[in-house]
Amino acid sequence: MSAPLSVADRAAATIRPRTQRLAAVGLVLILLLLGTGGWLLWDNRRLDVTTYEVVLDDLPRAADGLRIAQLSDLHAAQFGTFQDRVVAATTAAQPDLIALTGDLIDYRTSQLDGVLTMTERLQSIAPTYVVLGNHEADSTLMAELITGLEAQGITVLRDEAVELRSAGVELTVAGLDDPWLRTAAGQSRRDAAGLLAGLDLPEDAATVLLAHRPEQLGSYTGTGVDLVLSGHAHGGQVRIPGVGGLYAPHQGMFPTLTEGVHELEGTTMVISRGLGNSSVGVRVNNPRELVIVELRSGA
Repeated sequence: MSAPLSVADRAAATIRPRTQRLAAVGLVLILLLLGTGGWLLWDNRRLDVTTYEVVLDDLPRAADGLRIAQLSDLHAAQFGTFQDRVVAATTAAQPDLIALTGDLIDYRTSQLDGVLTMTERLQSIAPTYVVLGNHEADSTLMAELITGLEAQGITVLRDEAVELRSAGVELTVAGLDDPWLRTAAGQSRRDAAGLLAGLDLPEDAATVLLAHRPEQLGSYTGTGVDLVLSGHAHGGQVRIPGVGGLYAPHQGMFPTLTEGVHELEGTTMVISRGLGNSSVGVRVNNPRELVIVELRSGA
């Protein structure tokens, strides 16, 4: 017959299973954290190439298949081989023109070498057009950026429109400054609809507008604009399956204009989820996006 356990032995026998359970729970938590961290790292380095077909009534049949590559909200994203991947994907898409829809840089950008190297590479692929976003207004390098872009032959559209011939087709491309540029400069804001009305856009020819802010879609309609390319919303930053984006600047919680194709009163808008991040450095279920818009004639 075995001797009865002492008080100390009974206490040790009780503590041992509890310690083992705590160790097991701790190990599970560590594995979950490592798994979540690994997934977030992978998710934030993904690059989606999304192609949309957009039918424009004013586009001649000869322009069927004309391609626009849209890059938005770079925020000087330069980690690893990301720039090479974006340029390679843009090259593979064989665009007829390239649109950069704002926020190439932000207040954290301390030098422009990486951004200007990328834009130079893009300009070598196809004629490139740029508008400024709200974050350019907060950068001390904005003027230097504009000078650098123009020196590369890139067209910076600042509340103006140009007519061009792409793939043998006449096309009007317009561009608006982000409203914050005027506010940051101490000037009064101007309504987008009024600015577009002043550009005297053609009514019987296709017009593509580059405008950083998607939430102003209502101001872009009824002005002769057929297609708007926008960014700014970063896809809602966190995308919830079945719900969509969680938050977007100037739209708030559960925004409706964060990605994809939207139509209002005869104007089509394509919104890019963007290629970089600003103050919120982590995307969730929201990969970076290069948008390819393939135009089709509705004539």
